[in-house]
Amino acid sequence: MKTYLEQLNEQASPTGMRLLDFFKLSGVPTSTYYRSLGGQEMRLSTAMKVEDAIRTYTLHKTQSEYE
Repeated sequence: MKTYLEQLNEQASPTGMRLLDFFKLSGVPTSTYYRSLGGQEMRLSTAMKVEDAIRTYTLHKTQSEYE
């Protein structure tokens, strides 16, 4: 089973932005990112905030390509 961090990395990868940047965009402290890298599992609610930032960024990026 993949960790939240692994799943978020997979989602962020095609965007060309670092996952750390999505933590910043979502308002989640960067210390949470670094703790996750160190092996501490993040909460589902935290992962969902970061995932929302990735999806929002992707949606805006896709929309701007069609304008």
